[in-house]
Amino acid sequence: MYTPVFWQDRIVEHPRRVRVTDLGNGIKEWAPDPGEISQKGTQQSSTNFGNMDFGNVENALLGAYLAMNVRLAHNYIDDLRGQIITSTLKNTLKFPATNAEVTIPLPQMVNNTEYQVEAEIVEADGPVEHVEVYGKALNAFKASYLGSAKNVTIKFHVKGGLY
Repeated sequence: MYTPVFWQDRIVEHPRRVRVTDLGNGIKEWAPDPGEISQKGTQQSSTNFGNMDFGNVENALLGAYLAMNVRLAHNYIDDLRGQIITSTLKNTLKFPATNAEVTIPLPQMVNNTEYQVEAEIVEADGPVEHVEVYGKALNAFKASYLGSAKNVTIKFHVKGGLY
């Protein structure tokens, strides 16, 4: 785990003062002459800079981990939200026979066939006994109903299968 280094400045009595020594032949040597040192300051060493780099790497990894968790949470919410499809099924045969079978395409293709489909009857011009959902595929499923109604409007709630 990253241990922060609390950097301290070097504080001296005269920060910009220099001592000039004449070496002869017009050559002069300039050397810092700071006076008394009030605070030593933090060493600029490989240990301190390496520790700082380690902290940067640790923060980047933590940020990536949190971003991955947020993405997984969004995927889970998308799976729960699902898709809603409305379709009308028509039967042209006399009761008890039925030919009201329809293939319903999914607006968004799913990644597996482990999705759940719940059927809600919105409108019917007669009694509907049972709505059957079968033949699930990645891009569609089939639905039919049993009953004497000629026209039935059904709202399908598709949940799961996206991730």
